[in-house]
Amino acid sequence: MRGKVLGGESTFVLKRIALFVGIAVAVLIVTFLLPLDIAVGTLRSWAETGGAIGMVGFGTVYVVLALLFVPGAALTMMAGAGFGIVRGFLIVAIATSVADATAFLLGRYVARNCILRLLDRYPRFKIVDRAISLGGWRIVALIRLNPTIPYSASNYLFGVTGVAFLPFLISSGIFTIPGAFAYLYLGYVGAETLGGSNRNPVEWILLVMGLVVTILALLYITVLARRGLAELESDK
Repeated sequence: MRGKVLGGESTFVLKRIALFVGIAVAVLIVTFLLPLDIAVGTLRSWAETGGAIGMVGFGTVYVVLALLFVPGAALTMMAGAGFGIVRGFLIVAIATSVADATAFLLGRYVARNCILRLLDRYPRFKIVDRAISLGGWRIVALIRLNPTIPYSASNYLFGVTGVAFLPFLISSGIFTIPGAFAYLYLGYVGAETLGGSNRNPVEWILLVMGLVVTILALLYITVLARRGLAELESDK
């Protein structure tokens, strides 16, 4: 049994690595086909001149797009590319918390019946709902640490489960950090590359090494989260 689990995890890691490589290749192709350097330069210029108003504006757009199921990874990479890691993290931390709370409350009090009708097609959701009801914030943490689970959709789904609002919001905010940092860093490195930053070779080596370590750490955390969710599901 353990061999099957380890084999499954190895396959998953290889698929994740292949996915990251595929994304990198796609970015390179798009870079040659589209003037991304101009787009990144415009975004950075706007972020530098916009100040606090620019940060609030970007954060507002982030919240709206997240509620409309735009992938949070893409939005977070844009924040890293335009605002850098520190300011980008501040924006993402606040924007994701607002989006989490809004989607959760919409799912619980506005769109609950509609969501439940859709979930009737997926019997497995009842197992997840039971696990969340028993595990509370711990299940939220494991799901947040697993970036393969759609972020925006899960916010609405949490609203129709038995988890309380405050534990959900706190756990979601804390355990979103590893994935958010990884995508922020990826966006930042991409912007530095496209922007033709005047860094010396040592700085570039350190920058790339940091990116590789970040991706490997995210993969490791994802494997642990998947293992935890699988154990919980097998116990039900």
